[in-house]
Amino acid sequence: MHLPSIASCWKLAIVLAAVPLVAGCQPTASAPAVASNGEAKAEAPQAVTRVTPITPARKRLVRTIELPGRADAYETTPLHSKVTGFVQKVAVDIGDSIVGPRDGQPGMALCELLVPELKEELIEKQALTEQTKSEIAQSDAGINVAESAVRAADAGIDEAKAAIAKEEALFAKFKSEFDRVSQLAESGVVTQKVADEAKAQLDAASAAKLEVTARIASAEAARQQALASLEKAKADATAKRSQMNVVEAERRRVETMLEYAVIRAPFDGVVVERNVHTGHLVQAGGSSNQKPVLTVMRIDPIRILVEVPEADAVPIAKGTKVELTPPAAPGTSVSGTIARAGWSLHETSRTLSAEIELPNPDGKWRPGQYVPVKITIADLPDAISLPKTAIVTLDKQTFCYCIEADNKVSKRPIELGILAGTDYEIRSGLTGDEKVIGANVSAFREGQVVEVVPAKP
Repeated sequence: MHLPSIASCWKLAIVLAAVPLVAGCQPTASAPAVASNGEAKAEAPQAVTRVTPITPARKRLVRTIELPGRADAYETTPLHSKVTGFVQKVAVDIGDSIVGPRDGQPGMALCELLVPELKEELIEKQALTEQTKSEIAQSDAGINVAESAVRAADAGIDEAKAAIAKEEALFAKFKSEFDRVSQLAESGVVTQKVADEAKAQLDAASAAKLEVTARIASAEAARQQALASLEKAKADATAKRSQMNVVEAERRRVETMLEYAVIRAPFDGVVVERNVHTGHLVQAGGSSNQKPVLTVMRIDPIRILVEVPEADAVPIAKGTKVELTPPAAPGTSVSGTIARAGWSLHETSRTLSAEIELPNPDGKWRPGQYVPVKITIADLPDAISLPKTAIVTLDKQTFCYCIEADNKVSKRPIELGILAGTDYEIRSGLTGDEKVIGANVSAFREGQVVEVVPAKP
């Protein structure tokens, strides 16, 4: 008979010993079980999550954005000719500095044109001016002659009036004498011959009186004629003076057009483009397909142009602080402010155009250079803040998780302000004394009990 091995006996003993133990065990607190009445038993308590909360910090928050900027001239002016002419002299070339008007003096001459027809026209207008001046002098002399004639007529009238007074006195005398002699002749005291002589003297006095009256009428007519001549002479003088105004205006126009033959600097700056040489024919005007004679730039001050994205456009205004990095000196910065900003955003790019002005006496800023610009959007000296890792946004609601006095997690709605680096400004919802879960916020839920672990010093 074959006997089992010792190893087989031990295995059989272990199995027999385990049968009554399995049949009589109860569910432990660590595993779910079903009671005799069929209801599920409560689960065993799980391990409590340990967390080290943070406190909302009250500190200065400065939000800045860095944008690419571009240096541009303060003014760029293409210079065209007002008149058509030949280039006689070009006094500057590209890169040359120019000086604009100052103290009532015009800017420096940059280019001179030869316009012979304008010079001849000016000579003609000057001669016409002198001729008109002579005609005005002649008209003034005519006025003097007419005034003399009026005075002579007045003197003739006065003389005739004086004479008629004399003649009227003689007429009255001879009339009285005739009446007396006539009475004496009728009475026979004197002869008829004496009466006839008295009658002859009376007729002569009457004729003399009529003659003086005619002389007065003639003198008055001469006066009227002299007055008419005087008015005509004055009208001629007025017309000549008006003609003189027209002639002088024409002369000044030609002189002005001739001054346009010299193209001058409109401001202090530098020449950046030259398109003519001596002898070139320059056409008047400045059409779109015609190159300018010269192009000049005003580079002091310089403009720095920057386009601000829509999200940061609202705070941008005149006086907003900026820092710029000079292209010629990397690692350094220059402080400045925004000088002007457009109110509306570009329809296509949705950006806001802003300009910064900087003094540029030494020309270290050049138009076209790339200039990094750091703009201070907001500067809050005392703000309540939380790191981004403590913020939760769900269903368009923003909140954070706070730990209450009973160590339960609560959801606290908050209103966010600016983002400065990794910290958000908390505008409302927190007082600054709360215990806030600052990291791994997705692992927590409202009502959850946690164990608060103080932060290590």
